[in-house]
Amino acid sequence: MKTLSRQAWNWLALEPHQRQGLRALQICLGLMLLFRASTEGRFAAYLWGPQGLGEGTSGDFLSAPVARLADGIFTVAWGPAALVVLMGAAAISLVFGGSTRLATAVALLSSLFLAARLPELGDGGDNVARLVLTYMLFALPANKVHRSGSLEVWLHNIAILAIGLQIGVLYLTAGFLKATGDKWSNGTAMYLVSQVEWFSHPSMRQLFHNPYLTTVASYTTLFYQLWFPIAVLTRLRLPFLAVGLFLHLGIAGFMGLVCFSLAMIGLELFLITDEEYARWASWRARLWRASRARLRAFVPATEES
Repeated sequence: MKTLSRQAWNWLALEPHQRQGLRALQICLGLMLLFRASTEGRFAAYLWGPQGLGEGTSGDFLSAPVARLADGIFTVAWGPAALVVLMGAAAISLVFGGSTRLATAVALLSSLFLAARLPELGDGGDNVARLVLTYMLFALPANKVHRSGSLEVWLHNIAILAIGLQIGVLYLTAGFLKATGDKWSNGTAMYLVSQVEWFSHPSMRQLFHNPYLTTVASYTTLFYQLWFPIAVLTRLRLPFLAVGLFLHLGIAGFMGLVCFSLAMIGLELFLITDEEYARWASWRARLWRASRARLRAFVPATEES
């Protein structure tokens, strides 16, 4: 028991973990927010402006006096556009890794205000992104020099645990909710989803007319989500993460849920450890050197002939 406690203490206190995975997550969330800013920015006044569709208030996360003051930004025509610009600038900073802690704070606040004004606009990825951005406020920037055992290392690793637990809860909840629905348990859910025009590509509608494909896809999705929290703690973790990447790429392509898919792909990449990223980089470097060596050997032979 003491050994286990010591290992947990050392894990939390000595070195920051998942720094490469966190960087991948920052990039994916940045791309997600940049996609939103670039596609919704031109309609900012219509969506969130004084005479726009949105009528919500930031009172859900701010006290009433502060919320009344903060909501004043939606009473002027340029206010929503300014928030979108701020969100886009923060997204670019996250993608390129500049001032990531400040960019995280700006991205979180701007997206919170926009979501509070018009909550119906999100696609599910926004909710998980805001939770993760909150945890990321306590994480170390990718290249920041740290002191072993310092408070910032503790906060970083606690944030890493919080993000990991959030992923597990997200998948387990989604899986259990699906398992209690008769459409998923009888294997017809993917057909029904594919026929909803709002959430499907035309090619997807025809594809899922095949009953075998529909059944396999429905049960595979259900199985994946239910077993994900267990699988990521076993040797099946990397294969499960690879399946998840293809699953969410398919969701982006066939269902058009780009923001949701980018957020989930970022969370999948987050779970890859720094050691696994290092092994991948080493393998890629060896492959590049071998390719260059074969190319150099081929060019002289070609010139001689």
